[in-house]
Amino acid sequence: MNSAINISKKRNRVSLSDYFPKEIFWDVNLDELDYKEDSDFVISRVLDWGNFKNSWYNLKKLYPNDMIRYYCLNQSQIFGNENIEFLGNLFNINPELFPRYIK
Repeated sequence: MNSAINISKKRNRVSLSDYFPKEIFWDVNLDELDYKEDSDFVISRVLDWGNFKNSWYNLKKLYPNDMIRYYCLNQSQIFGNENIEFLGNLFNINPELFPRYIK
């Protein structure tokens, strides 16, 4: 079993509630989401909320950097230069490439 990803033996799937706080997913049952099939929803939602309770680091545990980088560069819901610069450093992206970066 890969220690980076907790997989429930009962359901043989990733339990997203082990990685992200329920506050980010207030409107859905987090454990009913499939981390692969619902990756666009999960990644986008987590990026929108900032690094709430280290959620951006947990994204890195579940998804490839290239996938997260795609959402960083193609999602207009990431606001604030401080957040953008943090993500840029975390995923090696020039902050000026983010849609909402203010020069």
